[in-house]
Amino acid sequence: MNQRIQLVTLVCVMTGGFVYLLYPRIINSITVGGHWVVILYEGLLQMIFMLLYKKGLDYFPKKDVIDIFRQMGKWAAYIVLVPFAFVLTVIAGCGLRAHSEEIRAVFLNRTPFWAILALFVFLAALAAIKGLETMMRASVVVFIIVNSLVLFITFTVITNFDVYNSSPVLPTSPNFLLNTKIYYLSGFSPLLFLGFVPSENNMKYGQLFMVWAYATLFILVTVYLPLFIFGQETVVTFRYPVEAAVNSVDLRWFIFSRQTMFFGISLIGFTIFLNAVMLWMAGQLMQKTINWQRTKSCYWIIAFALMAFLIGLYVPNRDMVEELLAMSTGAHVLFIVIITFTVFIYGILGKLRMARHEKK
Repeated sequence: MNQRIQLVTLVCVMTGGFVYLLYPRIINSITVGGHWVVILYEGLLQMIFMLLYKKGLDYFPKKDVIDIFRQMGKWAAYIVLVPFAFVLTVIAGCGLRAHSEEIRAVFLNRTPFWAILALFVFLAALAAIKGLETMMRASVVVFIIVNSLVLFITFTVITNFDVYNSSPVLPTSPNFLLNTKIYYLSGFSPLLFLGFVPSENNMKYGQLFMVWAYATLFILVTVYLPLFIFGQETVVTFRYPVEAAVNSVDLRWFIFSRQTMFFGISLIGFTIFLNAVMLWMAGQLMQKTINWQRTKSCYWIIAFALMAFLIGLYVPNRDMVEELLAMSTGAHVLFIVIITFTVFIYGILGKLRMARHEKK
C-alpha cells in the first residue's frame, strides 16, 4: 500500500485517540447550542495551521522538523524541541491514566488501574520501538477495525435519538469566540507529527484535506451522539459523555449484551497508537537534537515510557489527571503555534535568500 495512505490512516487513528474522551465534554462547556458551529470554527483553525505548517515544510523537501531547527542553530533546537519532548511525555502519561480509568470502568472494574496503565505503556513503548513504518502499516488494520466499531455503535444508538435535544441549532451568542477553551482545543491535534516525515514523503494537500474532513466528522459524531440522546442540560453533567451514550443501548439480541464492549475495544486501539507515536516523537526529538553517538532512540523511548508510567501512576485522582492534561495540552497548543510559524517564516526567509543569491 502507498506510504502516504498509511500515513493518512495513522494520523486519523491518532486524531481519534485525542478527541475520544475529553473533547466532547469541553465542547459542551463552551456553548449551549450550535455545537457544529464551534466544531467547524475549530476545524478551520486547524486547517489554517495545517496548511501553514505543510507549506513551511515544503521549503525543506528532504528534512524533517528536527533537521530544520538544527539548521537554525543548536540552541534553537534545544530551546524548542527538548521541552516539546517532555510535554509529549506528560500528555502521554496523563492520557494513558485517563484511558486506563475509562477501560477499567467499561469492563475491567476488578482490575487495578495501575495494571491496565502498565499494559498500555508497555504496548505503546513496544510499538514506538518497532518504528514509524511498523506503526504505519499496523494503523491501516486498526483504522478499518476501529472505525467499523464506531459505525456499529453509531447506528445502534440511533434508536435513542431525539433531534430536538440538539436545539438551539445556532449558538445563542458569538461569545464562544472569546472563550479560551476553544483555542485550547487545538492541542487535541496530531498536527506536529506531520513534521517528523520529510516533505517529499509526506501527505499531499488533497490527503491533508481528507484527514481534516475525517477529524471534523469524527468530532461531530462524538459530540452529537450524547447530545441527541440526553440533551444539553444532562450531557454537561457527564465526565465522559460518549460512554454514557453508548451505554444507553442494551443489545440483548447480540452476543455481547453491553454496547460499551465495542467502545472499550475502539478506545484501546486509538490509545495505543496515539501514545506510541508520541513516545516515538519524543525519542526522535531527543536522539537527533542532543545527538549522543552512543544513545539510540529506543533508549529515549524506554526512558520516556517509564516517565509516562510514573506520571500516570502517581497522579492521585481523575480531577488532577484532567488538570494536568489541560496544562500539558495548553503547552501543546503553544508549541503548535511556535513551531508552525517558525518553520513557515524560516522557509520563506530561506527562499528569499536563495532568490537574492541567484540574482547576483
